[in-house]
Amino acid sequence: MRYLKVLGLVALFFFSMLFFVQNHAILVQELALELKVFGWQYMTEAVPFYLVILMSFVIGALLCTLYFFLERVRLSKQCKHFKKEIDALERELASLRPKTIDDYTTTESTENIQN
Repeated sequence: MRYLKVLGLVALFFFSMLFFVQNHAILVQELALELKVFGWQYMTEAVPFYLVILMSFVIGALLCTLYFFLERVRLSKQCKHFKKEIDALERELASLRPKTIDDYTTTESTENIQN
């Protein structure tokens, strides 16, 4: 499985580099983004188009990482809650089970030893 992951990463890197090499002229053009909302206007400095693509990818990766980290924390808390619930149910089940002959003999022998 590890080899498939490495092969996938190499293929992704290869196709990314191929894309950038074949579209170099378009990707180096400068781009200024503009936002107009309710009379408020914001305009960024002109940056190369490849930088916009790269930053979008990085921001998306960071947001996905944050989401999966928070999901893992939530699932970890849920597992702890379920483990506590299982322990409580097992204790309840053990208290409701009838005692066997072995339990009585063990209890009597410990009482005899203590007296």
